[in-house]
Amino acid sequence: MVMYFILGLLASLALVCALFVLLFIFLRIIWNHACRSRLTFLAPLLLVTVISYLSITILVPMVFDCVQLINRQYSVREIEIPDEVTPRNHTLTLDGQKFYFPPGVFKSNEHGRYQITYTPRTHYIINVMRFGDVPDHR
Repeated sequence: MVMYFILGLLASLALVCALFVLLFIFLRIIWNHACRSRLTFLAPLLLVTVISYLSITILVPMVFDCVQLINRQYSVREIEIPDEVTPRNHTLTLDGQKFYFPPGVFKSNEHGRYQITYTPRTHYIINVMRFGDVPDHR
């Protein structure tokens, strides 16, 4: 499950690096006075906005969680699997927080009590331990 987090970190890092390269290409076009369109002047502003947003919301929290991952300092929580588990997009929403898990961790009709360990900032589930079935409330 750690590989799922590392692959997400590498994908977000690659996306931000690709946008930086694109930003430098547009800046070089502007510096060389080779603009063919007026939209070329707006592209760097849009790219800086997108790079800043992705860095603040995804990349920086994942880098900080990478330190927690190396030190094995995870957050722990007991959960009861609700009906909102969506195996298609691998997310679990509990108390307004969205948790991410790799494929095959939770099945669509699998209910019960679990103890999960997850990264504190980005909420990637690292380990899952099943406690048992949920008792019927009659």
